[in-house]
Amino acid sequence: MTAVDSKSAERSLWENILQRIEIFIWVLNQACIGFVTIYMFWICIYKGMGTMELHAFLVTIGFSLLMAEGIMCHYSINPLTNGFKRKTKTTIHWVLLTLGGGCGVAGCLVMIVIVKLNMDQLHNRLGFAAFILCLISMLSGLSALFSSYLRRILSPLLNKGFHNLVGFGTFLTALLAQYYGYEFFHSSIIWSFINVLQVVTLVSLVLTSIGPLKALYQKISSYSD
Repeated sequence: MTAVDSKSAERSLWENILQRIEIFIWVLNQACIGFVTIYMFWICIYKGMGTMELHAFLVTIGFSLLMAEGIMCHYSINPLTNGFKRKTKTTIHWVLLTLGGGCGVAGCLVMIVIVKLNMDQLHNRLGFAAFILCLISMLSGLSALFSSYLRRILSPLLNKGFHNLVGFGTFLTALLAQYYGYEFFHSSIIWSFINVLQVVTLVSLVLTSIGPLKALYQKISSYSD
């Protein structure tokens, strides 16, 4: 075996190992998303789906589940979408993010309109920031969807890059708000389990962020070149 063949085989081995690690990360992330979503659904139903429970249910479904899945549908190792063409992935992404953003915005509006949200707590401030960012992200997503028609006034690369950045900021802010939001259920959930939910949410946030951060880095590199 020549030196070139040896290097090629070694590179192939490392790529195979990296792919297996990424698949494991995807599976672990799905478990985290499912755990949080199912548990919050159960606790909200158990408590009677009042205003607070409706808010928690909608933002969990919207941000933790649908937005996370929509973000990951372009991830190359996602076994649920890697067999689809890019156009189909974009359609799935658009549908999931629209549904997720709609649920998230509705969940925030429940607190803003009915409860008269105040800004005295970090959860409330982060939640309101996620609400504003989500609206901007949905508008920028519409712009990115029609980027080919807007290329004369706005670079498609810059257009989609801005959408990715705002979308990631929305997801980051929303899950941090959810992290602090579990504390409002302290009368129904023991504190040790609240800590479990917080850790699982942070793990999901980090694992979901891998794909979009890679995509954002590639777009920034392409734009700088």
